[in-house]
Amino acid sequence: MIYDYIIVGGGVIGCSILNKLTRLNKKCLLIEKGSDVAVGTSKANSGIVHAGFDAMPGTLKATLNVKGAKVFEARCKELSVPYVKNGAIVVGNDKSVMEELYKRGQKNGVDGLEIINHTQLRKLCPNINEDIKYALYAKTSAIVSPYKLTIALAEEAVINGADVVFDYKINNVNYTEQGVEISGNNEKFVGKQVVLAVGNSHNEVASIFDTKKYDIVFRRGEYYLLDKGSLDINGLTIFPIPSKRDGKGVLVSPTTSGNVIVGPTSIVDEDSSPKTTRDGLQDIALKADNMLDNLNLKSNIRVFAGVRCVVGSDFVIEKDANHSNVLNVTGICSPGLSSCFAIADYVADILHENSQEKPMKKRVERPTIQAKTEEQINDLIKLDKRFGKIVCRCENISEMEIINAINSPLKPRSLDAIKRRTRAGMGRCQGGFCFMKVMEIIAEETGKPIDTVIKENNDSRIIIGDINV
Repeated sequence: MIYDYIIVGGGVIGCSILNKLTRLNKKCLLIEKGSDVAVGTSKANSGIVHAGFDAMPGTLKATLNVKGAKVFEARCKELSVPYVKNGAIVVGNDKSVMEELYKRGQKNGVDGLEIINHTQLRKLCPNINEDIKYALYAKTSAIVSPYKLTIALAEEAVINGADVVFDYKINNVNYTEQGVEISGNNEKFVGKQVVLAVGNSHNEVASIFDTKKYDIVFRRGEYYLLDKGSLDINGLTIFPIPSKRDGKGVLVSPTTSGNVIVGPTSIVDEDSSPKTTRDGLQDIALKADNMLDNLNLKSNIRVFAGVRCVVGSDFVIEKDANHSNVLNVTGICSPGLSSCFAIADYVADILHENSQEKPMKKRVERPTIQAKTEEQINDLIKLDKRFGKIVCRCENISEMEIINAINSPLKPRSLDAIKRRTRAGMGRCQGGFCFMKVMEIIAEETGKPIDTVIKENNDSRIIIGDINV
């Protein structure tokens, strides 16, 4: 088979492009080197749908952020992905900076912006540090689960005819009359055109494709994840005044699951290793404490990091100079998540794909017992008694939810892949209680030995051998 498009990279950008081109009735393949989608930057970011006032007017970041944010709620509803328009505030004492951000937002076409004073701010969020005088209030800012969005985009594409290949290492690329021939894992694929959306791996992949390399800067962002109910910020996302060094800075924000995240740092690194450091976490604590009166990081249940790929001051979305049938999509740092739907539209325009979108079969929202009444839970148990067997006590996740996730369109096989779909292992004990039971269910459903079940990628086996007693 010759595909119309091969998309390389299974983050939120690659999956948005896959979804869009599938909607345009193109036969598409997505290739991902990991064991699932959303295993890179897309699983470890702030999950903010930015209003669009921060980016410089006239840039792709500004244009695509605002366009993307305006369709986000409707698209999340179509995809059955949690989305909350919670609003955001940028806090500080320099009113001139607030006014500049306000004017920038107006130029970018952002609705719902307002500069508020100390009294209004304390009424809006009583936990704000009492020394802070002003805030820019962005009412259209929202939060979303970045990995659930990525999964949903890929699932919908697969349901509607797209193909996805995981654990695929590209070894060689040939340019032929038929298109671009990609070889790896003893399997070849041919696409008339290729979109490279590989994030931090761009230059490594470009070496194989003989395409343009860019001056990529890796910026590592470390985070605290706080337990549910541990901090009252009135549902708002709270930013400091942005800076050139730290970007949007250390934020405090709710998540769609009820936890609170605090971070990120913005540390320039030599590689894309998502490590956390004592210095980085201390820096987060200091900066967040300057914004809030009652910040208690003792309620932290996990620290994590993500690495974003920065190329200059804007997104890079362009056809390759060496090979016109390859499109480079790189440097998609913040506000990349907010822009993902608009980026996909922009890519389709560059590729001159202007055909009408086909009717899409909808992905079926998998039932959960979280936030259900006793009567609703009993109805699910009547359908299948495994809805009554609780595997993850922290998050109240049943055995049937895990089984449904394993048998979902992308056929996830790792502990972390199941965690992203069900939240089993994301609670206070971070899987300490339930991970072995989840492994047993994966092994039983897939018919594979339990010692082959991995945490994330193939080099992360959990059981490595028998113990002789």
